[in-house]
Amino acid sequence: MSKLSIHDNFIRSIMSDKNVARDYFKGFLPGLVRDLLDLDSLEQSTDTYVSKELHKTMSDIVYTCRKKDMGEPVKICLLIEHKSYVDQNTPVQIGGYIFAGLMKQVVNKESISMIIPILLYHGKKRWEYQTLSDLFVNLEPALRSFVPNFDYIYNDLGEISDEQIELLENKFLVASMLALKYSFNKKWLELNAVRLLVWSDGIDGNLQSGFIVYLFERSELKENNIVDILEAVPFKIKDKVMSTLDIFVEKGRKIGLEEGIGKGIEKGLEKGIAQGKSEFVSNLLKNTDFDHTKIAALANVSQEFVRNVQLNLNK
Repeated sequence: MSKLSIHDNFIRSIMSDKNVARDYFKGFLPGLVRDLLDLDSLEQSTDTYVSKELHKTMSDIVYTCRKKDMGEPVKICLLIEHKSYVDQNTPVQIGGYIFAGLMKQVVNKESISMIIPILLYHGKKRWEYQTLSDLFVNLEPALRSFVPNFDYIYNDLGEISDEQIELLENKFLVASMLALKYSFNKKWLELNAVRLLVWSDGIDGNLQSGFIVYLFERSELKENNIVDILEAVPFKIKDKVMSTLDIFVEKGRKIGLEEGIGKGIEKGLEKGIAQGKSEFVSNLLKNTDFDHTKIAALANVSQEFVRNVQLNLNK
């Protein structure tokens, strides 16, 4: 199995911010569900419903909130799972999340709380909503009642118009959702990079840095395109972009010039990005108290990458 993808890490980083997550729920939950929830009571849970065996390859983010107008507090768990590719067995995975979460509540002797799964999909192929029972073809009615029956909220970014996404009040969330929606369309990202960078401004510095790295890695911009974009963005954003990419771009340019024109510059940029990631992770390890999971998400690298940088620092 592969490690968490750049998409998983990016989504984990932005959804770990409570304000961004709240605005996501406000914008993407069905109205009938959203109107029942007190999203101002939203809190991120330290629980994960992914088993230890799957934790390296799957990502879940869990929030809790309360229902509105309830005399006795009732907790609701909102579980976000993400896919960048079609996986027909996802209902099985979601079912595993639900029952793992409920079992944790039982073991911890808590009152049973609802778990509302949310699937965020932004892959290239069309993917229709499916329930667990849809996986059992030609099943006799007498046996169908034994298949667990549950729904989940399905957000397919490919089926949501850009105009609808742009109506969100949180412009960082707008930039992030559009970057995810077009994460496989390098030309679109190149043409829209300036406005995405403008929308990403005003958010926490680490979140913005993570967005910048994700945008530039997914667009695979050449050196001249990067220069054009930096010339087009406002000065304060340019300063933030440069502070994030200076190591990536400058080291890439130097190595590229040493190796020659054309492909040499491209290879140099790739090497510069790798070296820049290492220094970015190193700075986070030295200057923050973030755990390896959060640092991996912010830097769009694997936790193993973070551990290796930590080992080098310890030496």
